[in-house]
Amino acid sequence: MFRYSIFNTLLGHMGVVASTKGLHMIILPRKSEREIKEFLEEHYALELHRDEKRLAGIARKIKGYLNGKMVTFREDLDVGGATPFEMRVWDTVYGIPYGEVRSYAWVAEQVGNPKEVRAVGQALKRNRLPIIIPCHRVINKSGDLGGFAGGVDLKRKLLKIEGRVW
Repeated sequence: MFRYSIFNTLLGHMGVVASTKGLHMIILPRKSEREIKEFLEEHYALELHRDEKRLAGIARKIKGYLNGKMVTFREDLDVGGATPFEMRVWDTVYGIPYGEVRSYAWVAEQVGNPKEVRAVGQALKRNRLPIIIPCHRVINKSGDLGGFAGGVDLKRKLLKIEGRVW
């Protein structure tokens, strides 16, 4: 069973989903609460129960982060279904400090697969916990922003919140 919460931020409506093991997904900003609900119904079917109270802490932290506060996320995470390679990539990216960026090539080197830059990008694309596993801090070696599940505009906004400007 999964619990979820939907909350409004400066960037739009967001959602979080948690299992008994920990935080399972962060849904990046959408235009409406309805869009979040449709996404949840599509991905979780009947396993969901709304629980604003139990998820209020993580919602508050995400809102604080989006308001420019330096927030430390130490929540238990449920990354079930991830491959060992994805786990290494996510663990490496989790360690990128607030306000700093690294290249996809750097991440590939750190996980011991320097030629697997595209595989790093694919692993980050499957990251269900953006912001906590800060894939927005990973850019192209050339300095271009690269991709982001929430779109390049959102990636730019998140980096700007952290004091980086593109």
